[in-house]
Amino acid sequence: MTTAVVIRGVGLVILLVLGFMIVARGLTPSAGGVLAFVHMIDLVFHEAGHVMFGFFGQFLGILGGSLNQVLIPVVCTGHFLWHGRTAAAAVTLFWTGESLADVAIYVADGRDMALPLLAEGLIHDWNWILSELSLRNQAVPIGRAVFALAVMVLVAAIGLLAVDVVRRLNEPPSGGVLFSERSDDKTTP
Repeated sequence: MTTAVVIRGVGLVILLVLGFMIVARGLTPSAGGVLAFVHMIDLVFHEAGHVMFGFFGQFLGILGGSLNQVLIPVVCTGHFLWHGRTAAAAVTLFWTGESLADVAIYVADGRDMALPLLAEGLIHDWNWILSELSLRNQAVPIGRAVFALAVMVLVAAIGLLAVDVVRRLNEPPSGGVLFSERSDDKTTP
């Protein structure tokens, strides 16, 4: 078994544990731990999205936070897939699913606005978006739908990494500099 297989296997176990934590958390934000840390990373891309998409008007500027938060890992996934880096693509696809789950929590809070914002007086993105679309009273069902999509993406990411692990396990050993197909041959030419 190669180092690449072992590393991918460990990564698969980590994604399984994190996936279970995300699903078990549901639409409740993490109070601490690794998921709260990852949320802070998501938040950086979320806030940057407001600035980047703000050039396209108020609606896209507000939606842009959640949009960018999900688009960044999607673009990374596409890059890795394009270059044949399946394991890396699986990890960034998992990040996409986690980010969607994070957005789902925010969407579901769109009516009640119980989540703390970065500062007093800020607009709750999803309260504003859903109000503009006359869907504020549907915040929880829409949040659940986004969460269901997130779970599907998480499962796809775990499946992609599992397939990569199996593929790597079934590969013949790669020949290094000191490897020869004829290394067991005692005859000389």
